[in-house]
Amino acid sequence: MDSANERKTSGHSPCRLRMLGPLAAWRDGRSVDLGPPLQRAALCMLAAHMGQVATKEALISGLWGERPPNTAEQSVYTYIAGLRRILEPQGGRRGSYSVLLSRSGGYVLARGPVEVDVEDFERRLAEARRLDGDGDLRGCLRALNAAVGCWSGPALCGVPGPFAQAERARLEELRLAAREDRAEVLLRLNLHQEAAAALTELVGEAPLRERARDLLMLALYRCGRQADALHTYMDIKRLLAERLGVDPGETLRERYELILRADPSLNQAGAAASDARSSRPPRQLPRAVSGFVGRAEEVVRLRSLLAPWDGGAPQAVIAITGAPGAGKSALAVHAAHAAVHAFPDGQLYVNLLGATPGVERLKPIDVLGRLLRALGLPSEAVPPDADEAAAMLRDRLEGRRTLILLDDAAGPEQVRALLGLPAGTSVLITSRESFAVTDDCVQLVLGRMLRSEAVTVLAKLVGAERIAADPAAAARLADLCGGLPLALRLAAARLMDRPQWTPTELADRLEDRRRTLHELEAGKTAVRSSLELSYESLARGKSVLDRLAARVLCHLGLLHVADVTAHVVAALVDEPADAAERALDRLVRAHLLEAAGTGRFRMHDLVRLYTIELADTHLAPEARKDALLRALGFYGATARQASTVLDPHRVQLPWPAVPQRPVALVSLAEARNWLEEELANVVAAASQALVSEDDDIARRGVYVGFSLHWQLSRGAHRSEQLHLSRRALAVGERTGDREVMSLAHGQVASALLHYGRAAEAMPHQWAELELKRVLGDRFGEMRALGNLAVTHLRLEQYAKSRECTEKQRVIAREIGSDVGERHSLLIGGEACVKLGELTEALSLLREGLALAHAARDRYHETVGLAILARFYLDCGDPLSAKSSLERSVRCALEIGYRLQECQSLTLLGRAHRLLGEPEQALSHVQSALAIARSLQDDELRHEAEAELQAIRAAFPRPDSARPRPAHLVCSRR
Repeated sequence: MDSANERKTSGHSPCRLRMLGPLAAWRDGRSVDLGPPLQRAALCMLAAHMGQVATKEALISGLWGERPPNTAEQSVYTYIAGLRRILEPQGGRRGSYSVLLSRSGGYVLARGPVEVDVEDFERRLAEARRLDGDGDLRGCLRALNAAVGCWSGPALCGVPGPFAQAERARLEELRLAAREDRAEVLLRLNLHQEAAAALTELVGEAPLRERARDLLMLALYRCGRQADALHTYMDIKRLLAERLGVDPGETLRERYELILRADPSLNQAGAAASDARSSRPPRQLPRAVSGFVGRAEEVVRLRSLLAPWDGGAPQAVIAITGAPGAGKSALAVHAAHAAVHAFPDGQLYVNLLGATPGVERLKPIDVLGRLLRALGLPSEAVPPDADEAAAMLRDRLEGRRTLILLDDAAGPEQVRALLGLPAGTSVLITSRESFAVTDDCVQLVLGRMLRSEAVTVLAKLVGAERIAADPAAAARLADLCGGLPLALRLAAARLMDRPQWTPTELADRLEDRRRTLHELEAGKTAVRSSLELSYESLARGKSVLDRLAARVLCHLGLLHVADVTAHVVAALVDEPADAAERALDRLVRAHLLEAAGTGRFRMHDLVRLYTIELADTHLAPEARKDALLRALGFYGATARQASTVLDPHRVQLPWPAVPQRPVALVSLAEARNWLEEELANVVAAASQALVSEDDDIARRGVYVGFSLHWQLSRGAHRSEQLHLSRRALAVGERTGDREVMSLAHGQVASALLHYGRAAEAMPHQWAELELKRVLGDRFGEMRALGNLAVTHLRLEQYAKSRECTEKQRVIAREIGSDVGERHSLLIGGEACVKLGELTEALSLLREGLALAHAARDRYHETVGLAILARFYLDCGDPLSAKSSLERSVRCALEIGYRLQECQSLTLLGRAHRLLGEPEQALSHVQSALAIARSLQDDELRHEAEAELQAIRAAFPRPDSARPRPAHLVCSRR
């Protein structure tokens, strides 16, 4: 709702607030007393961020700075109460506030009931930019005149506090820039005398502003006052030298040289306009979406990153990511316009074409060239090499406050050359790909819109009356569109094309999945028709291969994975793998699939939607179920086989009998490669099955997830492990399957332990143990006791941990479980170390390691060696620790145990540091840090960074060899 409508519905005239001058307010033509100075300052903070939450902490910081009084919080309450008495139409009767609202942790000044001259000023500046872009210089001049006319003195005059000081400086910068813009427009209109007069006044107020001096020099020269123009340059040169000890910038020096030799280009009208324009910062942002709705939290977050409240530097890189149609570009442009005041040196825009069908995405050098040209560099001066161009861009942006909006990036690699820009420049990126691992980047992932926001979008597009006539149907329609702005716009287009339809009728159509693609299309019918023709051509073909390819296409809609291989497709269609591979190749030739590397195939999004429809319409329910069970059986059986090959000593969780045969994996490399390449697909398939309403499919999904346990643990895939195990637990509880429940509790506990959340893991660990005892599963009970011991260890409950390991060892020996005995010895040894029972600890660890080495159990070896190494390090024996850790790293590498490899490398760095070997220490810790970053593991990263700091503190030049300090020389025990 806009301000006018809000005023109309409220029935009360707004309060008019003046901030561009001595602070004052009026209502109905009468002056309003705003109270004491700090209350007035609080009002200014709320008004500057109208419609956004101002937390109590932010208000306290803005009013008093870093040293607020003890009564600051109570004072804030007092000021809010005072402002409500002034602003609320009902006198601020408690519980009926409509102007100054309470929100979680703070307060919001509502838009509409209060009008602020700052908003008028910024709106007129935006209008001037739009008119300038349209070539309407006269209109632009009128808008700038109106903007400058909003001022009646220094901003926030008489308002105290750090926020007021920072806001005053920001607004003053905008005022001076607006006056420079106005003078530039006067020059472009050939009104040189008026420009000279305005700029003379401006230079008198702000004598060190180089842009104003530059424009004044040009204006004076145009007025025939060459000597005055040269004097203007000499004057600022003197002032800069006296006050700052610097020389004028390149632009001023070039202007001086041109005027000194009376260059003819200065008198050419066309050249003059071009010259004036070149001195203006680039303003390339696309027009913001009219009536932008929703994404309130995201807008606030982006504004805080782009224009921090404390006036600090903006976030270097911000990535808005999410699904196609989530409204990433619209949000980015809207946020960029909202923060444009924070980037007075320009706003640049490039569409990278990362996901535009049929169009080649821009190469980094192309993007760099566009940006450099926008910053005034001639085309012929742009280097052909991307690295050189990136260096030149950094040089051009040094010392500037510039915003760069890169729309539709294919991924981090496309924009990597554009990162690492100087402080003050912010790069705002939109992409379908994740930027989670990009350095110095804040990622904002767009999900579905809130239902209320989605309904508002429909109301904006279709008409409020039509949507309000059936709010329940509108909400249902919003849900069916998945909260995606693109889908909402397409649904609105259908309603606008069919004025006789109600939202209920369209919602009914969308609920029929067979019609979804049709109903959510606008001008895309030709794509659908071509897909249908391609499919029908194959299905009716004379060739057996064509008909098999058509059947494969139908079945691909059943499995929601990123890409497929011939083996999983063979399971889907119940055909030999070589036949499936030939069918996939045929679909590639028909342009219905794309090759995604050796032996891998993927679908375009539109084809994927179409295959889902094909599966629904061409396959019977039982056929769909059987096909999905076959694919899940293949994934689970092969994942289990690969894990066994990779580490035969790890006990696999139970697995139901399935007819699908796993891929023949023999070597460690084959097993490791299959797990790494297929992990995301197997996780996706298990996740899809786990949410199925069919109990058979859901249970199969449970066991597929269980088959990944060791791979997820070794690779520190915490989120996937926790997601799958919680889903499995829900299936077990829904179906009453106690075996599934017991195993799932253990898996949830394991995932939580990997996150460092041992307290949350403990109830699940106890639940697993109790269920195993109820089921009479002695091996499961033994295993649960071992896991319970680890959980107690993480909670620093060392005596309880040791007690669990002793119970585990009794059962392990009773049932003949060597792996259980090894586990109990190693974890028991670690518990004894923590209890200070060092002799017993060393005995248990050595016995456990001897058993692990004899069995060639690399997992227990690498874990046990790391525990033993920590023992040696704590005892002051880095030499023995070094030997153990070198073996631990080798074992971890052999089985692909990345987490333990990282921990052991960090400890190895510590051992070398204590031995006075800085080069080796630094090398190992840097390797550990790289692994931690690749795993996105903050705990491992913090450990490695702490050791790196310790190395640098001990050795100021760690890359140079130094003799080992005598007090660090340790004897081997």
